[in-house]
Amino acid sequence: MAPLDCMQGMITCYLASPKGQQAVRDYLTSSEGQAAVDAYLATPGGQQMARLLLARSLDRLDLPNDVKDLVKQAL
Repeated sequence: MAPLDCMQGMITCYLASPKGQQAVRDYLTSSEGQAAVDAYLATPGGQQMARLLLARSLDRLDLPNDVKDLVKQAL
C-alpha cells in the first residue's frame, strides 16, 4: 500500500471514528448519496469495487457457507 499523505491520513482517521462512520451512513442513505452510488456503480471501476466489497462483505455476514459460495461463484 502506498504511504498516505497528511490529508489522506486525516480523512482515514475521520472515517475510522464513530462520527465519521455516522457521516458516511447518513450520506449513503440520503437520496444524493444513493444517486452518487448508482452513478459510480455504472462505471467499470465501480463494478470492480462492488465485486470486491461484496466478496469481503460475504465473508463477514452470518450466512450459511453454501450461500456465500454460490454468490461468490456467481461473481
